[in-house]
Amino acid sequence: MTQETQRELHVIISPHFDDGVFSCGGLAHQLRARGADVIIMTMMGGLYRGELPDSPILADLHQRWEAGADPLRARQLEDEQAATALSVDYMHVPLPDCVYRVVDGLALYPSEESLFGAVHPADYAPRLLNGIQIPGLETAAAVYLPLGVGHHVDHQIVRDWGMRQALDMPDMSALRFYVEFPYSKEDRSTEMALAAMDWRLQPADCRLSEADMRAKIRAIACYASQISTFWHSEEAMAADVRRAFSDSAGSHYRERFWKISG
Repeated sequence: MTQETQRELHVIISPHFDDGVFSCGGLAHQLRARGADVIIMTMMGGLYRGELPDSPILADLHQRWEAGADPLRARQLEDEQAATALSVDYMHVPLPDCVYRVVDGLALYPSEESLFGAVHPADYAPRLLNGIQIPGLETAAAVYLPLGVGHHVDHQIVRDWGMRQALDMPDMSALRFYVEFPYSKEDRSTEMALAAMDWRLQPADCRLSEADMRAKIRAIACYASQISTFWHSEEAMAADVRRAFSDSAGSHYRERFWKISG
């Protein structure tokens, strides 16, 4: 009897429902095409039950998303559809997005500006995430964490949680940091995120084929709420994604990753 060969496992850690696909969708398609297993684990992937926080940012987001009476469930379903489109597995950690997090009846992050500043000292998300482990951490071929481009509080929390877990990896060379799109479109946003890191990193970009890019665009199109937020049409999204992930010469596509130097 021959023992079944264990397939490669790649774990993409996504702060929100769309981050993993927006930033790593081409890589995910490429990995699946060669037979690897891929899981996209959304850390702030929970629903919200109860009275919604009365905050300007939440009212603005719900209006932009146009996602109906249960916008978080609608966003969950978008994420499931995107994962299906890429033929990858998904996990949703039942912790709500920062704009839904409330302490003593007050929203911790009530404004657009608060999303991109320091993590609120009363935020319970870092403590709750400490009880959650990255699946397959000891055997995964690679684990992909957000770099923190844009300085969104949830991206900071998830990155720092993942870095603490990565210390238990048998081979730290299997750790990758991905550059978050669309925050990466802002001038010098990636350079600022790299400068804020305590670890020395070096580029480990993934070159994408046309098939990878088409699959990425199809998966992004599943997030109807985000199309209405960032673009005026799917065609505009596709053109922007192709432009953002083209190399400097415009001859190839690539997703940007970084690994520990040395």
